[in-house]
Amino acid sequence: CSQPAWVAGLVLAGIYFVALLVGAISAAIGNRILNIQEKSFFLMELPVYRRPVVQAVLRRAYDRTASYVRRAGPVIFVLALVVWAGTTFPNYQAEDDGDKLSQSYAGQMGQAIEPLFTPMGADWRIGIGLISAFAAREVFVSSLAVVFSVADDDEDSMRGSLVARMSEAKHRDGSPLFTFASVMGLIAFFMIALQCLSTTAVASKEAGSWKFALIQLVAFNALGYLAAVAIVNGLRAMGIA
Repeated sequence: CSQPAWVAGLVLAGIYFVALLVGAISAAIGNRILNIQEKSFFLMELPVYRRPVVQAVLRRAYDRTASYVRRAGPVIFVLALVVWAGTTFPNYQAEDDGDKLSQSYAGQMGQAIEPLFTPMGADWRIGIGLISAFAAREVFVSSLAVVFSVADDDEDSMRGSLVARMSEAKHRDGSPLFTFASVMGLIAFFMIALQCLSTTAVASKEAGSWKFALIQLVAFNALGYLAAVAIVNGLRAMGIA
């Protein structure tokens, strides 16, 4: 929180730049692996540039938005409901939000698969956030706020409290949970992984099949996980915890 605002902006710009570079490399590798037999002669003719008509722009925006809601809305709603139920039940009457989350189905799942997160410097609490983020990436932060029992009404106060709790968080052996290496691993994972299940739903609708969408989901998440593990362990090997 003590860092200037431009630092966060610079980091975010760097994430976008690296993600663009990773996407270009992935596209080049995919182009070689797919081994396309025929060359495409498809040519796209650019339209004549004119000043946009406000009415046409609004109509187009409405049509595309309505189409997205009709096709992906029901799937997004169901997935969000599943994530909510998983992080709420069975001990929904617990007074402490942290206990309620740790004892929930999602919390139990996070603790069960904690060994999967350990190589990337995470524990079950971060695992719960990663599981919840499959509904939407933004859910990761709110999940961490619940896990660390941060409930300030003011957004700035909540952000400061969450950062403070994260700085104090420890592994079971007493070592810090959030270190430079583990944070870089998380950034790499979020940068590459395809977590948003609504994107998978839209991809299946556009492709007309769940096969491509599921392959895309598994491949990008596996690549993000391997990148996170490699970065965390590589930094640790260089003495950067």
